[in-house]
Amino acid sequence: MKFSILKEEYFKKIILICLKVLILFIVLLVNKYVYEFRVNQEMILRLFIIIILTLLVIKYFVEKEISWFKNSSNLPIFLFILVMTLSLLRVNTIRVSLRDYEIFISYFLSYFFISNNIDEENQFDSFIKLFFTISLIVALYTFMQYYGLDPYLKELYALSSTIGQKNWISNYLALIFPITFSYFLLQKIRRNKIFLFLLLSIVYATLMICQSRGIWISISLTLLIGIFFIFKFKIVRAFQNNRKWLFLLLLTFLLITIIYSTENPLNKSAITVAQRAVSTFDEQDPSINTRLLMWRTTLQMIKDKPLLGLGIGTFEMNYLDYQAEFLKDNPYYIKYSGKAREAHNEYLQMWAELGVVGLVVFLSIIFISYYLIINYFKKEHNDKKKIIVLGLFMGITCFLIHSLFDFPLHVPALGSAFFVIMSLTVVYINNSNLSEFKKEKNIRKIDLKILKFNVNYIVVLVLVIMLIAIDFLVIKPYTAEIYYFKGVRYNKNSNYADALPNFDYAAQLDPYNGRILHALGTTYYNLNIQSKAEEILQKSKNYINDRNLFRNLGLSYMQIGNYEKAEIELKHAIYLDPKFTEVYFDLGYLYFLQEDHEGTIKQWSKILEIEPDFYNKYIILFNLGMVYKKKEMHDKALEYFLQALQLVPEDSPIMENIEEAIYNIYKDHLDN
Repeated sequence: MKFSILKEEYFKKIILICLKVLILFIVLLVNKYVYEFRVNQEMILRLFIIIILTLLVIKYFVEKEISWFKNSSNLPIFLFILVMTLSLLRVNTIRVSLRDYEIFISYFLSYFFISNNIDEENQFDSFIKLFFTISLIVALYTFMQYYGLDPYLKELYALSSTIGQKNWISNYLALIFPITFSYFLLQKIRRNKIFLFLLLSIVYATLMICQSRGIWISISLTLLIGIFFIFKFKIVRAFQNNRKWLFLLLLTFLLITIIYSTENPLNKSAITVAQRAVSTFDEQDPSINTRLLMWRTTLQMIKDKPLLGLGIGTFEMNYLDYQAEFLKDNPYYIKYSGKAREAHNEYLQMWAELGVVGLVVFLSIIFISYYLIINYFKKEHNDKKKIIVLGLFMGITCFLIHSLFDFPLHVPALGSAFFVIMSLTVVYINNSNLSEFKKEKNIRKIDLKILKFNVNYIVVLVLVIMLIAIDFLVIKPYTAEIYYFKGVRYNKNSNYADALPNFDYAAQLDPYNGRILHALGTTYYNLNIQSKAEEILQKSKNYINDRNLFRNLGLSYMQIGNYEKAEIELKHAIYLDPKFTEVYFDLGYLYFLQEDHEGTIKQWSKILEIEPDFYNKYIILFNLGMVYKKKEMHDKALEYFLQALQLVPEDSPIMENIEEAIYNIYKDHLDN
């Protein structure tokens, strides 16, 4: 068969099928042996975007023209891609930045794939129904986990469904929920009406189970905006025609709310929804204060480079250093400090990474979409069409509001769903009567007939490039993750000898993955192969910024007797995390080896100052007693020994050492 006889509609059908498989698999495909859900999602996203892009290129060469449909969102999207690309060229951590760059490029490609290939009403509806099906599966799986019926991911001991965690579950369901409600209002067939009624009830119950405060704030604000639009643009009739159904739905929601807001056998949560809601106003709430610390630290990044930002995908590499500087002047937040891969506010993070230029361009994409939606409501007289757009609009709005409290654009399952919904909305608005598309008005073409080439050879070449891209961007990185997590499982049992070859092979497949390099270097340290540990851990600094990296490197230097470098690395670990008590112990021990007793006492005392109920407090007390004994401060040593004796477990082997130390002090005192 010659490629040149393939028809345009075949390409479109294949592309739309691939898009549906992407939307389905990116949410539902879970490899429990790679239990970082975003790794699975990124793999699926890259794989299908490469396949669809290949099909599109082949289509252009077969038809000997490049065609696309004019859309008011095209220009700001292209500008945003340009801003990201220029940002990528400026950063020193390009290998780290490429991850986020690829994800956002994939989002925009999926946006264009949808807008350029949907030209029938049944195609539009098929995507909407697919989202309904996925939402139902995600919600039901959450129920299975909540009630201890999960046969596949039961070892996680947390709500993850197939997406990753309860906030992500809530975000996905909240994006689709308003669209489901719109179709529920419009459905005339009783069987379908009942299905959508049950779907709404199950999704609502799942949202209650997940107890995501950010999502409920987002839903509440979105509901107010939706009510305004309903009355503003006079689309009340659909609600009036569904009064009985709406009353029944309201009663069902009320019953679900009571179940998960009170103590009863069906409510398995440690706290009720009401208690969770009240905690939003608790000034000491760790989750809220941690976010406040993240946001204030992100503002410091913005203050540093407000115009162009620090660079796409660099937030994680820069966060700990900026946080450390912020904590110097704001010690109150030390107890809430920690590593942050994202800012938990998409707009602040975008500003920090791409500057005000990138943020404004991104917001212009949203603004244009909202402009199209509002303009559509003003001109459209068909209530059915307005109800459908209202559902899409409210889903988009809920997602964007929640982006103030979380990082859904950095979760491929969420970000891809959002951009697909955005594209479906624009398609529906621009071509309101999908059964009578008039694409000729919007089409733009570039004629390729002037280029002389053999189509068959070009197609084969494109397919070869696709296979190379899949191997380089999908297969190798994902296989590396599989071996990495296999190594992690060996590490948990301190089986470092078996962990090593897995980490080593993972590093060969993906030599720029900082997490893998860190694990490999740490394993070399645990096996006391310090030369390799130093080499790998130093290399991993280029791709990851982690307190444990500097600690492990410091311990490695300590093992080989390079105390000067060990001190530098251990101090930097403390700089990144001032409450990292384990490193205070390591640094104190380093000083102890050098007979710097004052330094030792200072570091070990710091542990008890930071964490008065330290889990091995008796060991710290005993060690401090030994240091004071070396300083011949016997009264002080005895004080610490006696405190240690009160806390030491009876079956601890250190018990005899403490008793012997106390006995020797009393004996020396009597002898004198």
